[in-house]
Amino acid sequence: MNRILALLLLAGVAQAEDYAALFEEAAANIDWNLEESFAFTESRYSDETLWVSRFDPRRPEGERWELLSVDGRSPTDRQRREFAHEKEDQDTSDNDQRLDMVGIESLELLAEDDESWLLRFVPEEDEIEFDDNVDATVRIMKDGRYLQSVDMRNSEDIKPGWGTKIGTFVVNFEFGPAIVNGPIVPKTMKIQVGGSVLLFIGFEETEVIEYRDFDLVAKDIEP
Repeated sequence: MNRILALLLLAGVAQAEDYAALFEEAAANIDWNLEESFAFTESRYSDETLWVSRFDPRRPEGERWELLSVDGRSPTDRQRREFAHEKEDQDTSDNDQRLDMVGIESLELLAEDDESWLLRFVPEEDEIEFDDNVDATVRIMKDGRYLQSVDMRNSEDIKPGWGTKIGTFVVNFEFGPAIVNGPIVPKTMKIQVGGSVLLFIGFEETEVIEYRDFDLVAKDIEP
């Protein structure tokens, strides 16, 4: 009996390690550094404003980002200057840190079909303790072994500290091929957080970033 229990325990540990390794492999297959290889369009919604821009690495340095519109209108000179300043230090490769919230040691199988694995996990964040108050999943595609989505949504209020309540917590990342049979890239990143501080001061923050209209232009970039 003890030998059977030991084998079952070892099988469970091995399975958990497999899911962690599977996630790390799938995450490693994402090309975060879009600026190195692609021309692409970025839509960024934050502070209740929608900015649409185009990046092309074939253009001269300092002119690679072009602001196309702000809330559907032609940008003003002031908006162009603000946009250029914000883009000076932007690097899409930094977005990979957003996956740090995935608690890989807690990954377990939720569902499986012919195309993908759906795994659930407990999120990790230094200043917030998550438990059963957040439904968190990742979907990994079997063909290509890549991460297709990360989704986190609270099912009840989150209380990270005295007087603070998070009533809305939504994080959603979507990934897929940039072009047919091309590299896997981030497509959409959404973060929405809302709640109150000191019981009566409300806050609501939403950021949605979408990358689309990819052109693989690495071969055309001047060295």
